[in-house]
Amino acid sequence: MAQLTDARSLGAAPDLSEHQRASLSGRIVQALRGKPGLTTGLLLLPGTLWMLLTVGTALVSIVVFSFWTSGFTGLRPEYTLANYQSLLRPGSSFWGITVWTLQVVAMLLIGVILLAYPVSYTLWRVIKSPYWKSALLLLFIVPFWTSYLTRTITWLPMFGREGVVNQVLMGLRITDEPVEVLLYSEFSMMVALWFLFIVFMVGPIYFSMQRIDEDIMSAAAVYGASPWKTFFLVVVPLTLPGLMAGSLFVVVLGLAEFFTERAIGGAQSPMLAGLIQRQIDVFQFAGASAIAVVLILITLALVGLMLRFFDIRRI
Repeated sequence: MAQLTDARSLGAAPDLSEHQRASLSGRIVQALRGKPGLTTGLLLLPGTLWMLLTVGTALVSIVVFSFWTSGFTGLRPEYTLANYQSLLRPGSSFWGITVWTLQVVAMLLIGVILLAYPVSYTLWRVIKSPYWKSALLLLFIVPFWTSYLTRTITWLPMFGREGVVNQVLMGLRITDEPVEVLLYSEFSMMVALWFLFIVFMVGPIYFSMQRIDEDIMSAAAVYGASPWKTFFLVVVPLTLPGLMAGSLFVVVLGLAEFFTERAIGGAQSPMLAGLIQRQIDVFQFAGASAIAVVLILITLALVGLMLRFFDIRRI
């Protein structure tokens, strides 16, 4: 009889445990019912904590290090404002480099927009076959499955003095000597940046175009709008969400650009991110941290300005 009682007890234990778990989950669901804000907060909590632990720790460390002192063997915890005073003083090269960085990002953004809209429109309206649309879109994406370093290095054998392009130009008698501007120049750096960043604009704009109702395009044609007028007055306004999403990617990543400026531009016109790298090369970690802090503030200011004129919820 005792064994039977024990067996029943053992058999009933899982049922009791499951009942307790069910009642606990039920109480949680009941507590969250009618509180969408609390539910959203709890769902975002794990990811937020992880970001604070990783990204937040790195950012706080950079800010702290920017007030330390650089030594031959590394950083010394001797707090000073000398890093910022040297950086922000009138006549410092930092100001010219900052202006140049903003100019490069502006030219980069304008260039990829001018290139991305015709490409996206062609994929959307000109090419009718879904197969070819997918194939051409894939051709844009596939190169970006490779390393950024690899994609940048490929420019050296293509556009160098003895590169493929110069060999073809001289072979066709278009020029008698290698064209120097194709590599290690500001022009070549900008062309490379447009090539490397265009995918961040083509994708968002193309997917925004796909969301345009065909009836809207038909209505514009019925009311006599020319193709150009339809593009500028109908297509462009309706693709602003994609344009803004792509612009955010281009601006943020463009401000952090340093390798293309070195490898393709010949390190002749450094940008802010490249200036950070140069400070690290000579073991000036505190100075590099100060520049990084200023660059972060500039990035936040530009992103905030962009979002000021466009609601991110429309993206």
